[in-house]
Amino acid sequence: MAEDYTRGQMDITHQHDTFVGAMKVSVFITILLSLIVLYLTLVFAAGQGWVSALIVSLIAGGVSGLVLKQGALYWFSLGVLAVITVISGGVTMLIAGMMAGGQ
Repeated sequence: MAEDYTRGQMDITHQHDTFVGAMKVSVFITILLSLIVLYLTLVFAAGQGWVSALIVSLIAGGVSGLVLKQGALYWFSLGVLAVITVISGGVTMLIAGMMAGGQ
């Protein structure tokens, strides 16, 4: 009875590639969301300044990216998030300074 069994002959390379891609996207999104939560926690819950929280988050992101062997898109996304944070932090400080100077 067992000798009647034949292993499947279907080519599963496409399914394998889809699975590997889905796992890479899951890891990528999980790391970025974790870094965003870390940054927001440091700024709002721990009371750190936004610059020091950004530095800690970038270090954590760099270590995570190296350990999990992320590609160029990850490093680009990390840089874009850092630039957006610097711009929004600078604009916020500028507006706060203008409001404080007007009083």
